[in-house]
Amino acid sequence: MLCLGLDTALGACSVALTGAAGPLAHRFQAMSTGHAEALAPMVEGLMREAGLAFPALTRIAVTTGPGTFTGQRIGLAFARGLALALKIPCIGITTLEAMAAAARAERPGHGVLVAADARRGECYAQAFAVDGAPLGEPALLTLDDAAALISPGLTLAGTAAEALAAHGGVLSAVRQPDAAFVAALALSRPDPGPPHPLYLRAPDAKLPGPLKGGPAPARAL
Repeated sequence: MLCLGLDTALGACSVALTGAAGPLAHRFQAMSTGHAEALAPMVEGLMREAGLAFPALTRIAVTTGPGTFTGQRIGLAFARGLALALKIPCIGITTLEAMAAAARAERPGHGVLVAADARRGECYAQAFAVDGAPLGEPALLTLDDAAALISPGLTLAGTAAEALAAHGGVLSAVRQPDAAFVAALALSRPDPGPPHPLYLRAPDAKLPGPLKGGPAPARAL
């Protein structure tokens, strides 16, 4: 079993190769833009570093969100295209569960609250038990509502973690998803079919309306 993990959904671009015996190669770069240009060269460099050809892969894993609309689409399109070409499964992992796995590795034996900044005083949040089981679904919450989920000893991860730390919990160093944990989680997952983006908020972009002073729209007959 050899899994290629990818993440472009939030504020970093990372790729990783993980096998049954553990991680083989890993690259991580923080970035707010430029994921589309960075991803393919990072993957190619990773495969060269590991001394492996693409047909050696047995599955691909990718973050599905929540995250930025552009970032989610970049990773999913790349992963699904590569998986289709290689005829191997493509497994979707959420950004929140990937960060929770990293936080649990950093601080074992504790539950985790992952909160990623969604702006407007909101965050993408999800709580996880000590064993990594999710305690509810991913949700778009106000910071106050996310703070209400904090219990003593809980590990806080994600870009909104510092804003929540005043309400309790223990701050983790984990701020972004990492493809190393995306790949590790996907190794034991069943193949549910091609992954789809997880959107918790409607896009900000809207279709343009009629031009001011332009012709009125035609009436249906």
